[in-house]
Amino acid sequence: MFNSLKGDKLMAVKTKEDNVDLEQLSTETLIERMKAENPKLTGKLPDKRVAAIVRGALKALAGEVNSRDEGNLRIQGLGRINIRQVEVKKDEGSVISKRVVLNTAKVKAKS
Repeated sequence: MFNSLKGDKLMAVKTKEDNVDLEQLSTETLIERMKAENPKLTGKLPDKRVAAIVRGALKALAGEVNSRDEGNLRIQGLGRINIRQVEVKKDEGSVISKRVVLNTAKVKAKS
């Protein structure tokens, strides 16, 4: 889940959800990282427009993952997403659950 807080300059926001530490990464932080790695990437686009594009791309990606029950997705620059249905044993019996695993792409070293 991505956080789109206005003016948030923190790299990540830690929260507790179901007794699990969850770090949220803001859209602004992603944009700052993109600009640091490639300053010419966004050109003269306003930050609000770039943020809308990034949020739209992330929503589209989430839609693709959620629309599949099983399979593999290869996303250029991100890596491979494996989607499987697994049987999870609960107190009442077994439940089928979706497991999504991201294998990140290898980052090429700059020469």
